[in-house]
Amino acid sequence: MPDLDRLRLLWGRLHQTLWWRPALWSVGAVAVAVASAIADQWVPVDWLPRVNADVVDDLLRIMASSMLVVSTFALSVLASAYASAANAGTPRATRLVVAEPRSQKAVAVFLAAFIFSMVGVIAMGVGQYGPAGRLVLFASALGVLAWVIVSFMSYIDVLSRIGQVAHTIATVERAAWQALEQHARQPLSGALAAEGPPQGAWPVHATRTGHVQFVDVQALQTLAEAHEARVHVSARPGDLVHPAAALAWLSASPDAPGPPGEPLASAVRDAFVVGPERTIEQDAGYGLIVLAEIAQRALSPAVNDPGTAIAVLGSQTRLLVRTLATPPDPDADRFHRVSAVAAPLEALVVLAYEPIARNGLDHDEVIHQLLRHLEALMLNAPPGVIDQARALVRNTLARAERAGADAVDLQGWRKLARELDQQVPMETPDRTATGCP
Repeated sequence: MPDLDRLRLLWGRLHQTLWWRPALWSVGAVAVAVASAIADQWVPVDWLPRVNADVVDDLLRIMASSMLVVSTFALSVLASAYASAANAGTPRATRLVVAEPRSQKAVAVFLAAFIFSMVGVIAMGVGQYGPAGRLVLFASALGVLAWVIVSFMSYIDVLSRIGQVAHTIATVERAAWQALEQHARQPLSGALAAEGPPQGAWPVHATRTGHVQFVDVQALQTLAEAHEARVHVSARPGDLVHPAAALAWLSASPDAPGPPGEPLASAVRDAFVVGPERTIEQDAGYGLIVLAEIAQRALSPAVNDPGTAIAVLGSQTRLLVRTLATPPDPDADRFHRVSAVAAPLEALVVLAYEPIARNGLDHDEVIHQLLRHLEALMLNAPPGVIDQARALVRNTLARAERAGADAVDLQGWRKLARELDQQVPMETPDRTATGCP
């Protein structure tokens, strides 16, 4: 059975590169140009209208020269847009902006059209096309030209938005929701919930220092079944690991009660993808961190853009409310030989709002909106998340008082906090559809 989680990871990372779509479509363009040469073997010449070879050659040469210029222009504009996204938002958002499919499609179309026309010009020069082949090539060139025009119109719309901070926030929000939805539906990626490793389990240590980017729970389940063992995952996606840290704990089979051998320990390590930085595929909190970084940069004295921080607050609240409303899948614990400690969603509240609360004390409108968004979150949250949000409100007010915030602003914030307590009383009925363990 193929490892779908691993394939999904590789497919997602392939989408985050800029080269794969132009390469794939360029291969398709070469195939179309070459396939046109064999049309003479299948289509009777008497059935076809005559196409002047000079017309086809001129059209292909015009396309080749113009598409090279357009492709170079498109790549240079995208490079500038990605740099703008990093400066206006955060460098951590650049990878997600690069993965935006519409900009990738435009560049792929331009490069594919250039390669198609070049192959056609070369083949025409060596006399590979007969009457039927020239007609098919001419029709294909007209189709490619129409495709380029439509893509260029779409590319103009992309250029009007890409690089803007609003577009960056929306892109990060979409990517963050994919990770949060997966976390809500399968909080432990299919493993069983456990308080800790079983007694008698042996640690499997990491061999390198970095962040856990992906845990292949399905591979761990297959490995445990093959050795009649049990695996407890102690390093979650986003955690920092090092040679002294345990990635997992392995309870030996009855036939091998001692510590796991190096081949078995190496197989367990192979189920963990460790890299130099955090990624968003399985890391539920990373998207919230990236959004908070955008807000922090907007609140810096050099930028001084509280409106962007308020927009990030709206994005954070939408993500958390949707996550809390997402029920877990019925087969969320289908891997019965793999266990892990449940990660509480209360920590996501701190990741999302704490940086904005800390950096927004000089902006009354930001703290005002922060309290309003926390109120909206608390009205749609289970007790644990409500307690964490309430603690965040208290810490924000205490920090503002220690920092010597404006007395009028502080009085207004305290009033909002009292209204929040009245709106969300201490005894809050439990919500069942929380989407969290």
